[in-house]
Amino acid sequence: MKRWYAIYCKPREDERAELHLDHQAFEVFRPKHRVRRKRSGGMTTLIESLFPRYLFVHLDDLTENWAPIRSTRGVAGMVRWGDHVPPVPEPVIDCLRRNVDEVGCIPTPQADYQKGDRLVIQEGAFAGHEGLFYGRRGEDRVMLLLEIMKQPQTMVFPEASVARG
Repeated sequence: MKRWYAIYCKPREDERAELHLDHQAFEVFRPKHRVRRKRSGGMTTLIESLFPRYLFVHLDDLTENWAPIRSTRGVAGMVRWGDHVPPVPEPVIDCLRRNVDEVGCIPTPQADYQKGDRLVIQEGAFAGHEGLFYGRRGEDRVMLLLEIMKQPQTMVFPEASVARG
């Protein structure tokens, strides 16, 4: 019977492990998501693993040879509890697979900020300052009400650069 198993990858090599396992005809699933990162002066959207350093492989317990997996480039080993390699429950994988888009990304929901929520700016010139959530500007930007020089000011920040305070 085929089951899904978790594979632990070497640092930043989950994509390589996925590619090499796929070339060896293993059925591989690596859920991804889109993240906004600052690159060369501007924000860009990247596709990264939803579970960094982990991916899933569909194997037959009895008939498939697991040895090639351990020697695959990018693979650190199978996820195990002692000597036991536990399968990942099928409903977990089914739920993840149902929610991926055409490029294998699972949509990351926006934070559910409410007007007046206290947020802390995490990066940039205003890092460490607190502001009140005022609204959204576009898909990935938030408007905060800050007190600057004893005056309330609204400013827009990337959503990825703020967190609840």
